[in-house]
Order: sequence, then C-alpha cells, then structure tokens
Amino acid sequence: MNFFPTPYPGELLYSILGRYAVRSGNIGDIHNFEDLFSTRSCIATVELPSRLNALIKNMPINSEYTAEYFINNHTLFPFYAAFISPDRAEEIIDLMKNGKGDVSYIKIGLVSNSIPLNKYFKFCPKCFKEDIDTFGEPYWHRVHQVTGVLICPKHKIPIYNSKDLIRGGNRQRFIISSIENCIVEEKIEYPQKLTEKMIWMVKDAEILLKGNYDFRSQEWFKSQFRARLIEKGYARLNNYIHQKKLREDFINFYSEEYLDIVKASVSTTSQNWLSSMVRNNNRNTYVLRYLLLARFLEIPIDTLFNKKIGLDTENDDLKEDNIDAYQELWDEKLKELVKLNLSIREIAATLNSTPKTIRKSIDKLDIKPFWKYNGGGRYLKKRYIDTDEFKTKLKTSREQWLELLDKYPNKSSNKIKQNNQALYRWLTKYDIEWLRSHARSSDGRRNIVNWEKRDAELIEKVKLAVKAMEEGKPERITWTTIGSRLGVSGWLSKRRDKLPQTKEYIESVKENLRDFQIRKIKWAIDELDKNDKEITFWNLSGTAGVKPRYMESIKENIKSIILKKGHDCKLF
Repeated sequence: MNFFPTPYPGELLYSILGRYAVRSGNIGDIHNFEDLFSTRSCIATVELPSRLNALIKNMPINSEYTAEYFINNHTLFPFYAAFISPDRAEEIIDLMKNGKGDVSYIKIGLVSNSIPLNKYFKFCPKCFKEDIDTFGEPYWHRVHQVTGVLICPKHKIPIYNSKDLIRGGNRQRFIISSIENCIVEEKIEYPQKLTEKMIWMVKDAEILLKGNYDFRSQEWFKSQFRARLIEKGYARLNNYIHQKKLREDFINFYSEEYLDIVKASVSTTSQNWLSSMVRNNNRNTYVLRYLLLARFLEIPIDTLFNKKIGLDTENDDLKEDNIDAYQELWDEKLKELVKLNLSIREIAATLNSTPKTIRKSIDKLDIKPFWKYNGGGRYLKKRYIDTDEFKTKLKTSREQWLELLDKYPNKSSNKIKQNNQALYRWLTKYDIEWLRSHARSSDGRRNIVNWEKRDAELIEKVKLAVKAMEEGKPERITWTTIGSRLGVSGWLSKRRDKLPQTKEYIESVKENLRDFQIRKIKWAIDELDKNDKEITFWNLSGTAGVKPRYMESIKENIKSIILKKGHDCKLF
C-alpha cells in the first residue's frame, strides 16, 4: 500500500480499513482485499478481524503499526477475551494474525453463547457530529459496537442502529459511517433507573477494552465470585448456593426490564445462566454476564482481575486471605465428624449444610465409613431399599394404609391422606404401584383406569401435538416433550406399555438428536430465505441454534438440503 489512514481515537479497525477502501481508488471491492491482505479469499470482519500479519506486511514503508497494536486498540478482542484462559487468548491472537477468522469466533465463544451479536452498526448522534467537526468525517467507534452497550460513554445518551447490517449483503465490502446510514428516525428515551445501569455497563466495557489486565483461568474467577458470594450470605463454605435468594436479589438489583434488554434474563427455574455461572463448572459465558455479576457483588474490575478476594477472619490458620483455605478446613471438619459414626443428617446439621451436599462431599473426598441408617443417612455400598430397615418400614406402612381403608370405608384415598401425609408420601415415594392398586375413589370404589379407552383418546391428542411441534420453530419430538405439551409428562412415558396405539405412533415419529438438528437446519434455510439473508455456515448455525461442532458432523446432509432448495453451496 502507498498509504494507510491514521486511526482515530477508539476507532474500529474495520472502520479504518473502510476509509482506506474509499481512498484507494480501486474499482472493485475485491481489489481492496488484495491491497490489504494479499488475497481475495477473505471477508470484512467487524469484531475479530484476521490475517493481520499480512496487513502489517503490506503497510507503507517505515510504518510502525503492529498486529498487536491493532488487536489491543482497534478491535473488540480485549472485551470478548477478557475472561478466557491465557492459553486460549494466545491461540485466538495467533488466529487473528495468521488464521481463519471464523475459527477465532468459535474459540472465543461468540458462536456458542446465547447472546446474539449486534445486527447493525451502531452510532452516537453527538459523536457523529463531533467527528465531522474534528476530523472532517465520521467513523465507527468500537465501544458502540459491543453487544449490551446501549449508551454512549462520553455523552451519556442512547446509541442507535445504523441502516446497514453488520453481517448482511456483500461480506467483501467495507461499510463506512456516513450521513446516509447514520440517521435517527425515532428518538430513544430510557427511564432514569435503566440509564443508570446502562452507564455502569458501558464504563466497565471501556475498562476491558483498554486491555490492561492479565488473562486469568476460570478457576481464578470462580474463586473470586465464590468468596464474595459467601461474604454476602449467598453461599456456604461447602459450595451450597442459596440460588433462590441470589436470583431474587439479582433481579431486584437490575430489574427484569433491564436484564431483558441486555439478553441476560434470569428465569424462575434453576436452569439459568446465573445459577450455572455460580455453580462449580468451567464453562465460559458471555462477557457482559461476568460484568453484571461483578457489579452486583460489588467487585471492582481491578479487584476482580488483580486482587485475591478472601474473607475477614480471626482464625490464625486462615491468614492466607484465600477462600480455598476455608474449604480445606471444612473438609477436615467433615472427616472428623465421620469418624464419630454420626449419621448424615447429624453431620449436615453440625456443618450447617444439607444431607445431599454431605453425600456429594463424602464421595468427592473418597471417605469410606460405616454408616448407621436412621431414616436420613444411608449405606455407601448398599441402597436404602435393600436394607432390613426398609423392608420393615414397607411392611408396617402397607399394614397402616390397609387399616386406614378399613377404618374409614366411606372416605376416598384423597380424604384419608389429608390426616396421614407422612405415610402417604412415603408410600408414594417407595411403593407407588401398590398404593395405586389399593386406592379408593370418592364414591368408595377402587380407581380402575380403562387403558384401552384412554389409549384411543390419547393418540388423537398426541397426533395434534406432534403436528404443532412440526410446524413453526422446531421442537424435538420425544416422549418427554409430547407429554409436557399435553400436561401428562408425569405418567405418559411410564405407562407406554399400557398404550399400544400411542406407543407405536410416538416410536414412529420420535427424533434422535441428529434428525432433530437436520430438521432445524431445513427450517433455518426457509427463515433465511424469507428474510432475504445469505445462506452461510454462520447464518445457519445462529438461526437454527445448532452449534458449529454439530454442524460439521452433518455437513453433507446440510449441503444436500441446500442444493435441493436451489441454493449454491460454495459459500458454505
């Protein structure tokens, strides 16, 4: 290249390359790629551009730019890579310098996480005007392009979608900021309580974009969050998490409205990103979610990355200021209590824990004591239902239930259980089939199900449910999903042998994971066609919700589907 534009403050590398393309005088867009990267087999990438070593090699003589300079100061890498391991970070940097851009997106987790990347280039109206007054032209600011950033950090006003898609149309053309595509058609106004949260987020995003922190392992961040969760009363030293309280306080802190806006909603079930994040797992999640949790727990970013968080204590054995030391003491205390031949319930009460957690810890520490069974403990090498205690309990419980049926001949089982809850729950848990065969309806007769009639009625409902699941956005067809739709998931699968017609039909239509993924791909192609979007690997993966590693295993099937629908497979 004979020249290269001087980068503006906070400008995205994509924007710098776009300004080069405008000034190059090249007639075809493809020729700009030859100038910049010495190849035509490349695409204009916004977040994590690749082939940067080739770009540096093609710079004008005596240029002092380096690939590291662009990565750290003019791409979104410092933000998206903030919470990945050092080894993974180095691998992605190497891919950005020499490798394929699509692989770096997979490695950094932008494909697998549940938060979609921005669809449109974004801009701040005031920055747009100031850029023209100061530099004579506008440009794309990298902080504005971070998914989850909704406020300009400088002017504290909402940022807007431009008219141009980031991943739409010609991927070998750089789109620059201009008066044609940066138009405010309808003013955005956020409530003050939401604006405050948005300003927090953009400030934290700016800090990460400066890239002044060393990369840390997931173990480091887990330890940091865990220490503060314990300090604030959301967790115990034995790894127990008060999930319900944490979720409720988290929602009250941010509000459901804000969490919905930034695609970080916390559902009411136990399976949500927040509960997964604070559990003992090594999965990465989207950067914004780390920032949300850190802000909620009052952990400054500098502390999160650089200062080991511990708990204040007067115990001389815990002067290391390291939360792991607390876990070691807890484990030692557990071992001591086991040696006393206490039951699991007694140990749980002593350690302010739960029997379930104690059992897990016993297995984890490979403790092999002799346990006495007292109704709440267990034999490590013998199931409760195989013990003499269980056999005795079973016999007496059945006798008690039969006595109650004789004592109250005019009462239904439902009425009898109201004053005998403990007995009924125990039989329900351990002897449900016997209990059903010794139940009584409200009219005094035993409950007898006409399975033949139920089968005939149910199969029609099942067919309608399957039809609904095959239409619209794909839903995997299984015994469980069908039962859930019909509200009979509790017994449908368990009673399948009593429902021959229904069983035969469900077995003929149920899907394995591969078949379901292929059906999702077919649906995604139709959706992309409907919205005039290009059929590419990444568009298909994102629309269908099929992870890239699964896409590779059914690649030939996908190509066949694409060809049958009249599309070209060259871009796939």
